[in-house]
Amino acid sequence: MHLKPLTSLRFLFALMVFVSHLDFLRTSDYHWLRTTYQDILVEGYIGVSFFFILSGFILTHAYHSKINTSNPENKKFFIARIARIYPLHFVTFLIAVPLMFWGQEIDGKGWLLGLSNSTLTQSYVPIKELYFSFNGPSWSISCEFFFYLCFPFLLRFFDKIGQFKYYLTGVLVLAILILPDFIDQQWHHGLFYINPLFRVVDFILGIVLYDFYVHLKSKKVLINFTKLELFSIGVFMLFFSLRHSVSETALYSVFYWFPMMGIILVFAFQKGRLSKFLSHQYAIWLGEISFGFYMLHHLVLRYFTLGNGKLEWITNDYIIIGLLLCISMVAAGISHRYFEVPLNKLIRQKWK
Repeated sequence: MHLKPLTSLRFLFALMVFVSHLDFLRTSDYHWLRTTYQDILVEGYIGVSFFFILSGFILTHAYHSKINTSNPENKKFFIARIARIYPLHFVTFLIAVPLMFWGQEIDGKGWLLGLSNSTLTQSYVPIKELYFSFNGPSWSISCEFFFYLCFPFLLRFFDKIGQFKYYLTGVLVLAILILPDFIDQQWHHGLFYINPLFRVVDFILGIVLYDFYVHLKSKKVLINFTKLELFSIGVFMLFFSLRHSVSETALYSVFYWFPMMGIILVFAFQKGRLSKFLSHQYAIWLGEISFGFYMLHHLVLRYFTLGNGKLEWITNDYIIIGLLLCISMVAAGISHRYFEVPLNKLIRQKWK
């Protein structure tokens, strides 16, 4: 069964990441835009946590009854996931090359950065120059690729240990809570926000959350899901309002786990009025282009800023935001229809 509201929510959280990257608003002449960005919009990076948890949840929903059966099923899974993320990643990597080396000679360091990006390994080393090189958002795709490699083995392992997987998940969560006290502050962002060996806990939470979802779904309980959906959003907003009371490292990792899981769990039931709204074909379309939007928006922003900074075409920040959003969405729509979907089908057919 297709979980339509969760597909649509992907775009909303991709939009959060988009607004967090509007760095030029830090120096905006418009006081409201400047303060809104510094106080609220800059926090949009937390949308990545939603993607990681959702990925574990959705993949378990789609493959839990298949992937344990045979190696051919595992092969189909790997091909499907590579076909989904790698073509667009590689194209955006190539588009970003001029931004990295314009007017410069590509030396040994440049080749190393290019190799790590093309192989989706840039997020493993906690050095900003490496994991944010070329198309910055692709660091999270590096993490996702690691999750995909682990997924069949995690499902099999969890199936073998049964209920102990919940205790193991608890231990991993506790480790993420404790480890920052034993690691120098300068490495926190590169490890707890970027590194897939740490972020895999988000993914595992999604897998475990799916078990809880299946358990609750088997219970026939009368619940007002519209109120529950509003409540889950309220909890998220409550956590967001309390963000200044916790450490920056907690914001990178554990702080939003609970509200993100709550939103995913509640909207997976697809029974409230908000779910009905998010199940509209246009909302689903936005969710379907969200990957392209996420991968392309930063490049649109960088190229536009580069050109507009030199030629000063537009000075009104409200118009700039609108243009960046429209260009990113149009590019994502074109990419989805004429590049991602056709190439995905071609790769899967060729290697099936």
